[in-house]
Amino acid sequence: MRNSQVKICGITSISDAEHSIVSGSDFLGFILYQKSKRYISYDDCQTIINHVHTKVKTVAVTVDPSNDDINKINKANFDYIQLHGNESIDRVQEIKLLTKCKLIKAFGIRNSDDIKLINDYQTLVDFYLLDAKPEPNEQPGGNAKSFDWDILKDVQFNCPYFLSGGLSPENIVNAMNSTETNFFDVSSGVESSPGIKDSSKTTKFIKLIKNYEN
Repeated sequence: MRNSQVKICGITSISDAEHSIVSGSDFLGFILYQKSKRYISYDDCQTIINHVHTKVKTVAVTVDPSNDDINKINKANFDYIQLHGNESIDRVQEIKLLTKCKLIKAFGIRNSDDIKLINDYQTLVDFYLLDAKPEPNEQPGGNAKSFDWDILKDVQFNCPYFLSGGLSPENIVNAMNSTETNFFDVSSGVESSPGIKDSSKTTKFIKLIKNYEN
């Protein structure tokens, strides 16, 4: 049995946070990108983090964050910062110096060419996150789209990675069969509407991962 871990992303309420934790989630993601349908303010994040901080790892999901954003994240006591924009290696280095949070760098994947530069970040971050590459008119993430997981076969990553993008209870077993990662990220696939988690879908998704055998 794989010792897999789950990140439930797009948390906007204490009730969804609590249910995710009870169901076995290891990470909770909070979207601090104001254009997202799952956006949550720093103050509301702080309220939820204060309620759950000893029970789960918390992730501030950002898109090209400013130094002011990083300072606010530091004050909110997040465990991780997820960089879901076009952050360069130099910018990630700057962020690393500004925070004690661990870092997750997201990459949009459409084909094998998108994988080539990922390992250049290996000394700077604690996790990669591989998501479907958005179209120009789409949000940076959370578009309920998956990519061809076969692209990842025989690729040697020098850092653990979260698989993200269009995951759901219906396809998570196939995703686990197709990849070697032990970390899985979901948002829309366990929702009843953007930012509102469906408790039965969340429970089923996590249970399928935790009970997976291969």
